[in-house]
Formats: sequence, C-alpha cells, structure tokens
Amino acid sequence: MSSEFNIYSSIAHGNELRRLLNSNHISDSEVYSVLKEKGIYVGNNEKEVTVPLLSATLLTPDEFLKLIENNFNRESRPKVKPLLSLELAGKNLDWISPLKESLLTDDLHMLLKKNGNETFVAKPTIVVEGKKITIFYSIKREDFSRDFLQRELIFNGEITIEQQGNSLKLDRSSTHSSKGIEAVNKKINDRITKILSDSKLVTDTKPQQITFGSFTNDERVRFFKRLTAGFPKCLSPGTVNDIEIRLDENAPPLPDDPQISWMKQAVRRLKIDGERLNDIFLISDEQYYRYYYILRIDITFPFKEGANSGECHISFSFSHSERSKKNIASSELIFDPVKTTYKNTANSDAKKMVTTAINKAVRSLIEEKYELLLSERNE
Repeated sequence: MSSEFNIYSSIAHGNELRRLLNSNHISDSEVYSVLKEKGIYVGNNEKEVTVPLLSATLLTPDEFLKLIENNFNRESRPKVKPLLSLELAGKNLDWISPLKESLLTDDLHMLLKKNGNETFVAKPTIVVEGKKITIFYSIKREDFSRDFLQRELIFNGEITIEQQGNSLKLDRSSTHSSKGIEAVNKKINDRITKILSDSKLVTDTKPQQITFGSFTNDERVRFFKRLTAGFPKCLSPGTVNDIEIRLDENAPPLPDDPQISWMKQAVRRLKIDGERLNDIFLISDEQYYRYYYILRIDITFPFKEGANSGECHISFSFSHSERSKKNIASSELIFDPVKTTYKNTANSDAKKMVTTAINKAVRSLIEEKYELLLSERNE
C-alpha cells in the first residue's frame, strides 16, 4: 500500500500539519484566513497563536489543497529585486565579451552544491542582445510538502545586465520568492560583479543594494509613499490598497494622542486593506512615521504602453521571512507584479511588451525616489 498523502481524499491534521503550517512556505495571513473560514476568529494573526488552533482542527482536502496552491501560485509569480547602478570605468568599454566568456566557462552548477533538494534542469542559457546580457535558468526542486506530496516543481530564474548610457544596470528577477532561487541569483550577481571588478571595467566593487536597513523608519514610510507618484509615460499616480505594518519595539513610546494611542496594547502587527489608503493618518501624517515600519505596501497604478492601457497591481516588500526579525536590516527590497488588467484585449506579444515596460518603469521609479531620499540627507 502506498503511504503517499492523497490531497484529494485525505484529511491533514496533527504534527505533520503543524510542521507545514509553521514553515516559511505558508504565510501568517493564509493560516489566519483558513481559521476564519472555519468560523474561528482571533484578534492576533501571528502563527504562535493561529497554528496551534488550526492544528487542533481537521483540515479538509479542499482547505489543504488551497494552502498548497496559494503557495505555488505565489512562488511562481515573477518577483523583481532591483539593484542600483554600477558605473563603467570609462567610455566605449567592451564589458560584454569578458563577462560572456567568463560566465560560459564557469561551472554555474556549483552554485547549487549545498542545496540538496535543488538542481538545475539544464545548463543556464546566456543571451546577448546589443548592450544587454540575459541569463535564463530553471531549477528543479522537491516540493516543500514532500511529507504529503511526491512531486517535483520547476521554477525559472532570470538575471539581466544592461548598459544604459554610461551605467551598467544589474537588474535581478526571479519566479521564486524562497531562499532557493534568491540565493542562486545573489551568487550569480556576486560572480558578475567580481568579473567586472577584476577586469577593472567598473569603478565599484559591489553594487549598492536597497535594503530595509538603508532607511530610518521615517525615510522608509516616506519612500513607500512617494512610490505612489508613478513614472512618466508609463505609470500614472497610483492608489494604496493594502498595507502591513509592525510597531517598532525600539521606537519611543506611543504618544497619548487618541488617533494612535489605541495601538499601544492592541497591536503589534497590523494589516489594512481598502481603497485610497493614501489618505489614512498612518501614511498622510508624518509625525507617526517614527513609531512603526512597513512590511509590505500594495499599489495599483493605471498604465499606458503603446496602444495598451489598464491597471497593474504591484506589491512592494523586503525579502526577509515575514515572521523573522533576524537579519531584517540586510533584507533587500523586492516588488511583485501581482496582477495586470487590460482595458482592451491584448495578445501574448503585447502582454509581454507591457510586462517588460512596467517592470522597467517600476525599477526606474524605485531608483529615482531612493536617489531623492539620499539627496535630502545631504541638504
């Protein structure tokens, strides 16, 4: 008899369910959502509270399948991690040839040496188009829930290095938000930077990253608020429709101001959804910025690219686990193009063109607002 867990007819419960729910693959909000669907309402969505409650119930096949599919869908969406520019050491330098030659001779499979459950599907592909190099690769990974499921998943990664004027852009994107492809992307980018630096083609030895620790609390909220401005010709000013914040334990005590004092004992982490959240006091009133930090902010931008127009929903966050406070300062800014809707029907080629244009506009928006923030520090 097979001991494989049948997600369509079996009921998940007990210790096996607890291990799955506590993993980084299932978010706090997803556990909280399943509890609400079962009619169990609690005032705290932290896993320390919700996982014991849900583990004490029986999770139906439909509920279990929803958790698995939500995770797979979330991981499969392309997530972009922008890096700031590296400056070329001079004009008319040939950085393409040495970089391509070195990458082709590198054993990139060694990047997965320590990842026992992940392997490259095939040797990474390197494509050169003008002054741009793109590295495509796919990783095969045993499913995180292999105690329940016996299947393999394929995730695609992509790294682009593109020259714009006298700047060399190191833009990273991947179809996976977990440690696997994120770690591979970082290793490949570190290798790219070393090749360029050793060849004395760039003035920097390491690309500057935008991390959680790059900001003070005030600057971080101000930065996210400014992202709603959009980017000319592609993204019109957007509206905030989802925010997750956490009170800063190291900040001064909350004031007695009744507008915010209610959060003193009632809130450690807060999720707010709705329309036009730009106007709520936590975003509009700068006097409160010092008391909390933003974990995630979702913005919907109207877009126009050529003959195509519509709305795109972009989620901005940092790359650390939502439950962990460790190493949060070094976690990098990422954006997730969650959903794009079109006013008129668009074919696959048009959608690909729109996706490329939106991602480029968002990267430029991030860099523009971050450079503005840095300039204000020097005033």
